[in-house]
Amino acid sequence: MSKKILSALILLISSFTTPLYADEASISIENAWIAEAPPASKTMVAYMTIKNTGNKTVTITKAECGLFSNLEFHESTHKNGTAKMIRHDEIKIPPHKSVQLKQGGKHLMLFNPKQSLKTGDRARMKLTTKSHDTKTIVITVKKATF
Repeated sequence: MSKKILSALILLISSFTTPLYADEASISIENAWIAEAPPASKTMVAYMTIKNTGNKTVTITKAECGLFSNLEFHESTHKNGTAKMIRHDEIKIPPHKSVQLKQGGKHLMLFNPKQSLKTGDRARMKLTTKSHDTKTIVITVKKATF
């Protein structure tokens, strides 16, 4: 194989792998925690700050944790004295911005814990973007202060 063809092939392959690395590197997670719940609780909630340091909007479409049957993005709203929870299919983080998953706002609902979790316990959680990049974090259970 000639050097020109080999060089062109290497350049072509690297053009496919670079964006995946760049997208994944543009997301950082800070202050991630799960609010401790009573042992018999069928739901728990997770909070965190998701930062996008990249130049393109990042859309998180899925969250997974082996300690729960299902995770969903939700948002608590209050209008005319009525509290409501809205389910979201995705969370969008604009370039160079942050989205806070926090008490009283957007958050991550964790359904059907497979074991009792208490303060200090840790779990691995994977977030997946629309472009199929993933970010795995370790999240800690803490006492909630509402």
